[in-house]
Amino acid sequence: MAGAELIGREELAEIQELFSRDKVNLYRYGGGNYKAREFEEKFAAWIGVKYAHAVSSGTAAIHCALAGAGIGPGDEVITTAWTFIAPVEAISALGAVPIPVELDETYHLDPREVEKAITPATKAVVAIPMWASPKMDELAEICKKHDLILIEDAAQALGATYKGQKLGTFGSVASFSFDAGKTLHTGEGGIVVTNDKDIYDRAAEFSDHGHMHQPGLPRGKDPRRAKGLNLRISEVTAAIGLAQLAKIESILSTAKENKRKIKNAIRHLDNIILRPFSDEAGSQGDTLIFRVRNREAALQLEAHLTEHGFGTKILPEALDWHFAGVWGHLLGEYDRYHTADLESLWPKTGIMLRSSICLNIPVLMDDATIDNLVEAIISGAAKIG
Repeated sequence: MAGAELIGREELAEIQELFSRDKVNLYRYGGGNYKAREFEEKFAAWIGVKYAHAVSSGTAAIHCALAGAGIGPGDEVITTAWTFIAPVEAISALGAVPIPVELDETYHLDPREVEKAITPATKAVVAIPMWASPKMDELAEICKKHDLILIEDAAQALGATYKGQKLGTFGSVASFSFDAGKTLHTGEGGIVVTNDKDIYDRAAEFSDHGHMHQPGLPRGKDPRRAKGLNLRISEVTAAIGLAQLAKIESILSTAKENKRKIKNAIRHLDNIILRPFSDEAGSQGDTLIFRVRNREAALQLEAHLTEHGFGTKILPEALDWHFAGVWGHLLGEYDRYHTADLESLWPKTGIMLRSSICLNIPVLMDDATIDNLVEAIISGAAKIG
């Protein structure tokens, strides 16, 4: 999957360079300007923001982004009903109330549903672009109109753009992930990006027990103004990130070309519906999504693909980790959801997801493999009628 496929000598060289120094400080706030600082600076420059703060995971990144934006007890935070569970967990962990809403035809936040969900308690909207470009201009305008904070959890969308602008640069703050399924892979890891110095400072403090990182003060005398956790990144992880970041343009271009070949080869099929885009030119190339007539057909096609050596990605195989309609263990803690039939709250989203197939598009995918995948999709589509 993307960067994970390309871990090799360059990453090892960065780690070796780290340990070749006379003094190695694996604790980033103890002094020095080592790999974490370098990674943050280069990532910020690449994404096009003033500040970047690297942390231990993508979950840590959205947690810090929310905390940095001042999300707290009682705040309502509107987000999508289709996402990995992590951002909803982070909203909940801060004492805020997650408000998932329905998807639109692009599998992203429906701006109309967002506006309908706004109440006096709403403080933020978390846009979560799942491998493509959501309607960011509409979402930004809604947030501006209602004085809401726009936060982007772009964990699944590093490198995607909307109308020429990189996702992660539309809101007040954004987060990214570097786990094995993401554009860049560092083992674990994540990063928070923003142009707001106060949000940056508060996110960094939250990731380090509340330490304010005052220049010239020993760590033991460092003040704090809010509570935090230990969500720091290691220098070794950051070293891997540097090597991966140097490969990002190649990763994106190769994946997009692989996806283009597959999509063009199956777009003639009349019993699958390829996902529409608000800006297809800006989407990533690591994932292809299409719908079939119903859940039964999706499961049948998934089984057919598996028989031919091709797995699916999240849909249908990991739906339960990515749909609010089955998160009674988390949402059931809130009065508004406690006795509700969660599935009935987001019927359009549930139907879309349960009838969809999501395919991973590797970077290291030769033409023969692409041809085999296309053949499996075509023959599978013929079976489901």
